[in-house]
Amino acid sequence: MGWDDCSISDYTQCCDQFGFNSESSAEFLKFFLNNGAALRFLSYKRKGELSGAVCLDNGWIANDAKNPKMQTGGMPLPTFCIIPPFKENVSCVAPFKAKSLSAQSRNFINSSFDLLSKRQVAYSRCVKGGFSKKARYNRNREVRNFLESGGEFVDVREMSSAFLHDAYHQLFAKRRKCQISHCVTTKSFFSTYHNDFFGKVAFLHGAPVGVQLLITSTSKRGFFVDFINIGYDTDIKGHSLGTIMMWNNLVTAHEHAERAKLPLHFSYGMMSGEYKSMWCTPQKTGRIVTLLG
Repeated sequence: MGWDDCSISDYTQCCDQFGFNSESSAEFLKFFLNNGAALRFLSYKRKGELSGAVCLDNGWIANDAKNPKMQTGGMPLPTFCIIPPFKENVSCVAPFKAKSLSAQSRNFINSSFDLLSKRQVAYSRCVKGGFSKKARYNRNREVRNFLESGGEFVDVREMSSAFLHDAYHQLFAKRRKCQISHCVTTKSFFSTYHNDFFGKVAFLHGAPVGVQLLITSTSKRGFFVDFINIGYDTDIKGHSLGTIMMWNNLVTAHEHAERAKLPLHFSYGMMSGEYKSMWCTPQKTGRIVTLLG
């Protein structure tokens, strides 16, 4: 079949050659390996040439939200739209389970994106052409009003990982009236991948009032930004903090992708909720059709 067990070094080589997103990032997978996850790596060769690789978690492609025995959960990472590192125009039969394949992943003969797959992910519209002139004017006006009222935006990379971790969890609890489960491992993730978090934290009169938690990956496939969750101070009544942060970070991400000359893939997770219909375009995900049960 062309499939063989391989090392994470081989997998990383494929990521560098063919591209990846946050779900398939070798760097993020290393974190789970270092914390005891029993992951398996397979490479695919065509005529002796390394043409792709996958990481498996109990028979499923790693970081698939539908895997009932997932070992890679609990961290601020997406699990909805996986791009395994594969050479374009190489086709093969996938010897694993998957229900969260990206529409960019068309290498597997036994995949389906229509007949047996109804799940959709939400990708943000382009800030230039995806929103009406009126919508852009209103969003920019809201940002200006926030700044004129004593607000500011501080880049997450200008603060410590511990500050980002604590501010996010505290503001999430204020918004949701409940706590996110977090532990020493979560703090270690924030510390290890501090430079992979993206965006700006909203401050008002010197105090943090909003965090839209974004994680990123950059590869030949593009600049990937994944919206993990959001927390903000619901006692602030004069500003729509969620809208302000989402717009400001979307503009910032668009500018970053333009400078890097890469396509921007800004994911809001699964297509659900009224606000995603206003901000996003739906994209189907695929699944592997298998007789493995």
